Amino acid sequence: MARTIQRMWSERAVTIVMMTMMMAVAHTAAAQSSSTAPPVQTGQWTVSPMIGTGFSGDLDSPTISLGVAAGYGWSPKVSLEGEFSLLPSSENSGLVELNTKIWNVTGNVLYHFSERPFVPYGAFGLGVGHGSADVNVNDPLLKSVSSSSTEFVVNFGGGVERALTDRVRFRGDLRYFFGGDLVADYWRFGVGVSFDVVPRR
Repeated sequence: MARTIQRMWSERAVTIVMMTMMMAVAHTAAAQSSSTAPPVQTGQWTVSPMIGTGFSGDLDSPTISLGVAAGYGWSPKVSLEGEFSLLPSSENSGLVELNTKIWNVTGNVLYHFSERPFVPYGAFGLGVGHGSADVNVNDPLLKSVSSSSTEFVVNFGGGVERALTDRVRFRGDLRYFFGGDLVADYWRFGVGVSFDVVPRR
């Protein structure tokens, strides 16, 4: 019961935070509609914190997702990103109930298809993921055990960016992550903001 209540509050918190961010972005975008920043500038470094939700795949229920990416503009269309993402708590159910924590570190290539104001992009990445779990077997004669696994992971998907100012862009991102063992396969939807680390030339 406690886990059900915790999961409900977690899902509501994700929804509230994401709706708040989207409303703030819409207001800022309206105020900054004259921004003419190109989607990618060669040699530009960025930092992009993200918040969202992991769902479907091996996950029994939606859970909060947190992440941050550091990017580099390789060309006017292509950017390279290193990303750390975390599912602090998720559940897999069945004969054996798993309470898992999952993190991924990936290197990703983003290809931007068009220019302002809305810039769609495709993404593909490779990396490693780690999952740790408290395993609760539905048998009173057996005890809970802990286990962990580190696996090779692949992710693909895409998203859209919208310039808010010359140095700040809103991002919406949807990707699928392939893992293995305790590193779950799942969809991740997130929203965030990309900041240029130094002013554009």
